[in-house]
Amino acid sequence: MAAGSQRVSLGRGLKSTPLVLKLHRPSSPPGSRRQYDYLNYVWVAQSPTDVRPALFALRAFNIETALVADNVRSREAVVGQIRFQWWRDAVRAAFEGRPPNHPVALALAHVLHNGPDVPATATATATAAGGTANADAAAGRHGGSSSRSVEEGDREHETGAVCGSGCSSSSSHGGVSGPTAVGSSGSSGDGGPSRGAAARYSRYSFKRIIDCREADFVDPQPPLDLQALEQYAEGTASQLMYLQLAAAGIKHRDADHAASHLGRSVGLTTLLRGTAAHASARRCYLPVDLCTEARVSQEDVYGGVVSEGLRDVVHKVASLAKGHLDEARRLAPRLPRGAASVMLPAVAVGRYLEALEAANFDPYDAKLIREHGGSGEGSAPLSYVLAVKWHQLRGTY
Repeated sequence: MAAGSQRVSLGRGLKSTPLVLKLHRPSSPPGSRRQYDYLNYVWVAQSPTDVRPALFALRAFNIETALVADNVRSREAVVGQIRFQWWRDAVRAAFEGRPPNHPVALALAHVLHNGPDVPATATATATAAGGTANADAAAGRHGGSSSRSVEEGDREHETGAVCGSGCSSSSSHGGVSGPTAVGSSGSSGDGGPSRGAAARYSRYSFKRIIDCREADFVDPQPPLDLQALEQYAEGTASQLMYLQLAAAGIKHRDADHAASHLGRSVGLTTLLRGTAAHASARRCYLPVDLCTEARVSQEDVYGGVVSEGLRDVVHKVASLAKGHLDEARRLAPRLPRGAASVMLPAVAVGRYLEALEAANFDPYDAKLIREHGGSGEGSAPLSYVLAVKWHQLRGTY
């Protein structure tokens, strides 16, 4: 779409904001708690008590792997790869019942082998607090009012290509690369089949999250096109959605299909939300081909230059995210009871996309960042908390 041409509206969705899970590491000095993922904390804290500990453990794992790249300076690339390998080994050990002495690894092992109830001594402390940039946004290594809108409908791309340089997907989407397709036995050829509670979880999903993040860390170049960006979202956020379904004991093809779409929407939206934060670190996740077509340079992105071309690029990414969100919601009536309780990230995604459209697709808009960018203590407004509760009571997302 040429810069300046008319765009269709994203349509109305629920509004969004930052997200923060607060992890307290025993090695950290008192009071030095890291704050991330507050929007997800809000819905997890209100989730059914039998799955809540497992969800906290999974979200904590997501944060830990997302932060590896942020905690390693570029000249220490080998250190980053060692840390990613440590997490691969930790997950394998957790499945085998011999986790390392790390709060998140211990929490995962307890969930895998003893069901969802994680004792306080074995889990990372998760408490509501304010947030810095949302964990995946932080991990993101990879004007006037015009009438912009989104081509709605599902975008069913093949996902059998690579995410970055080393995160490969083995299935196409039509067939779902979730627990049902990969096998919820928990066996991925790496450590043998799992037993007990662990049999619900796919080792493949854990491995794929780590592989995609490591590939992005090793080769931190902007995605070549929308498909590459979407593959990163599927390899991280969709895999986490599959694990959340497993935590709820749900093994259902339509649920996997909805989780795949919602995960892609979550991943794309998270990267859009992090555009300004990424730019400050000289990182860009806007597709190269779209930027080239719209005459938007990487330096423009790093400098926060808002042009019609930039708005066009952001609009196209947001349109893809909205299409996946719409498809995930379209599948809602076909999902088994209880599935909606782990699909609530949709609430934050819808709210952010609506706010982005209201900002005329300017990812640097001060109000958008202030109210939906993920920074500041207590950054989730009451309206978001109430929206989450409303959906929980109705069994929707």
